[in-house]
Amino acid sequence: MDGWKKTFYAILGAEFLAIAGFGTSTPIIPLFLQDLGVTDKNSLNMWVGAVNFASSFSLAFMAPVWGKLADSYGRKSMLLRATAGGGLILFLIGFSQSPWQFLVLRVFQGAVTGTIAAANVLVAGIVPEEEVGFRLGLLQTGIALGNSLGPLAGGYLAEAFGNRAAFFNTALMLVAAALIVRFWVKEPFISRRREKFRMRALVPDFRPLFESRTILTLVVLAGLIQMGISFVLPVLPLYVQQITGGYKVASTTGLIIGVSALASALASALASRIASRMGSARLLFFSFLLASAFHVPQAFAWRTDFLLVFRMLAAVMLGMAIPLINILLAQNTERSRQGSVYGLASSMYAVGLAAGPMISAVIAIGAGYKAVFLCAALILAGSAWLARRSLKNR
Repeated sequence: MDGWKKTFYAILGAEFLAIAGFGTSTPIIPLFLQDLGVTDKNSLNMWVGAVNFASSFSLAFMAPVWGKLADSYGRKSMLLRATAGGGLILFLIGFSQSPWQFLVLRVFQGAVTGTIAAANVLVAGIVPEEEVGFRLGLLQTGIALGNSLGPLAGGYLAEAFGNRAAFFNTALMLVAAALIVRFWVKEPFISRRREKFRMRALVPDFRPLFESRTILTLVVLAGLIQMGISFVLPVLPLYVQQITGGYKVASTTGLIIGVSALASALASALASRIASRMGSARLLFFSFLLASAFHVPQAFAWRTDFLLVFRMLAAVMLGMAIPLINILLAQNTERSRQGSVYGLASSMYAVGLAAGPMISAVIAIGAGYKAVFLCAALILAGSAWLARRSLKNR
């Protein structure tokens, strides 16, 4: 097996472990806050929103900085920082004694981690150019599988050993991912900077956004797709509850999310193959357009199986869109600047992740759950228009 292939599979395994690890602890955040003494319903909602926003905000702030450092001092070190540093922070979170301690550590978690961007830029830098699309698609498949299996394992773990155990398990999986990166990932990247470290190396490089309209469009689309994905998820259990009248809400919601995540993972693996025939930009346009169309029937679902079908179809389209954005970023960026560009894209992902749930909550309160699905469809339709107008097919 070629050396770069061994490195790629090591990155894939490490990223799967990292994302599955995060998935074991993320779903039990409300339950952990209850363990910390937050029992009032309104206070609980406030704290859940605060701790999720805190990590997304710090990730958005720091991602461009880490990307700039990756270009200057190497990409492997950035993935090692994200996994090992994340493991340490999650270990400390397991010992939290108050909501405020939890909130502060979540800020550090977002600032230190960012494994997806680090893995994307490392893969884009080590694989041959003709393999970039396929390998980024496989990486996204591993990420989607981790997102699918992690919460399932985390629920059983928390029920068996307590909510704190989920955070310790996340820390253990992140440390395991860091060990894989340390001993099995080989990076051919040679730093362009030989001089002593200077503070200006921490200043993000925003020049690619002004120099290339294509890169600017792709970075904006990165934020919009994450907003579209995160827009519906917070209200999905309540929407299922409304449809079923309260019957088996948790298991039904879990089934819908799990099947959708699996469909997204499979679509991610196929995205580059389909794009090689019809072009990445054209396929990205159709992915956004069809994802938008598949959200409209969800707003009028009267049965959960009907909702499941259209959630799965939308997940297929969005599952292709994410690796397509990464492929187009790799195709339109010099390898020496890919760290900065992927860092900017990761920052926009985090902005979308933070903004989506907040906006959807306001819409749900003011106009109901159906309006949330229709607004998500509108966001994705706008993304399709932007992709069609600004991206040239390759």
